[in-house]
Amino acid sequence: MSSESEANPSPNTEIRPSSCRVNEAGHLVIGGCDCTELAAKFSTPLWIIDEDTICKGIEAYKQGLKDYPDLQILYAGKAFLCLAMCHLVHKLGLGLDVVSEGELYTAIKAGFPAEKICMHGNNKSESELNAGLQYGDLVVVVDNLSELEMLNAIASKLGKRARILFRVIPGVEPDTHHHIKTGQHDSKFGISLDELESAVRQALALPSIDLIGLHAHIGSQAQEIEPYLENVDILADLAQSLKNSLNFELRCLDVGGGLGIKYSSEDNPISAYAWGQAVSRRVLEAFHKRDLRLPRLMVEPGRSIIGPAGVTLYTVGHCKQVASGKKFVSVDGGMADNPRPITYQSRYTAALANRANAPAAKDPQTIVGRYCESGDIIIKEAYLAASAGDLIAIFGTGAYNFSMASNYNRSPRPACVLVADGNAEIIVERESNEDLIRKDRVPDRFLR
Repeated sequence: MSSESEANPSPNTEIRPSSCRVNEAGHLVIGGCDCTELAAKFSTPLWIIDEDTICKGIEAYKQGLKDYPDLQILYAGKAFLCLAMCHLVHKLGLGLDVVSEGELYTAIKAGFPAEKICMHGNNKSESELNAGLQYGDLVVVVDNLSELEMLNAIASKLGKRARILFRVIPGVEPDTHHHIKTGQHDSKFGISLDELESAVRQALALPSIDLIGLHAHIGSQAQEIEPYLENVDILADLAQSLKNSLNFELRCLDVGGGLGIKYSSEDNPISAYAWGQAVSRRVLEAFHKRDLRLPRLMVEPGRSIIGPAGVTLYTVGHCKQVASGKKFVSVDGGMADNPRPITYQSRYTAALANRANAPAAKDPQTIVGRYCESGDIIIKEAYLAASAGDLIAIFGTGAYNFSMASNYNRSPRPACVLVADGNAEIIVERESNEDLIRKDRVPDRFLR
């Protein structure tokens, strides 16, 4: 590892959280908190978020992007969002991107500054847009022309000019799962390149719209830098074309996020620090080369900040070996708190949290969840000598676990704790069985 990389650690290239260690008792410790004590106090399944990893991940982006003169880093809230996370990323100097009225409402309740919020989505409702504009001077990333017209009408009624970016389809495809690619030509997101000039012309003619720039996002869990640099070049070409044809110059350029993390030894993502350096340099070069004014550069990391910070703690229940010789280790959670394996065939890395120094098993065991689906498999081959009562830690679960969790099989969602300096604080309470039926209603005729 180079001295430059050592000075700018990027947690997205490590499987375990930055504060993770093993104590004298052989217990996994995260954020100074013994995982066996966390399980005893908060029960399992338990989502653990390491504050130190979040801080280091954000700092890696800041250092990588520091040479760009006008920069805004926005945390992609869809990866993991709650009131505490809003407060933390604001404290660390980031903006926030939201993709729904619920995420916007969370930001509003946290008092997140409107001018540092970017509002995304391919099918924003009138209610969402109205709520956003009423809250303040946020940026709306417009996905299509009907949304542009709706936004102009809402802004006009409110006596405002809505600041917008147009989301474009760059036609760039990173090497990732097809469900999380967003920049390909047939994407449901954004405006095609051949329609952009007409869309910009229309936006410039609307009295309640202030078009400030362009946005493009190529996908999620990308591990190489080349697609991002290609995306920058395409956006720079568009900027040049719009200046030549419409005398319109970008004030903002949002290149999205999507940088991957190291879930297993098979993953080898570029570091957040190196990503920031490469992207910012390419924007500087591309716009200078085309003799264009440098826009404000906006980036939207999510998974690469919160993903490595998350660990899910499970308790092992029944273990069995079937006729084929396959060994199953069942845990007290699964696809309801982590739907990524069954959805994306995602891979994870596990450790025994209560016996972290135990020798690896000679034969693989399959870690499975408790839900009524054969696909409820967390890890297909884990070399853990696990037995009933053990604690299993699954690393890299900070992103899209809490966000995508469900009450499948009428299971309450786990608690989430933030750990730092030996302290563990609940940031999302565990649901109860009573919570599961709280919204249920029974027709009167069933009670007669």
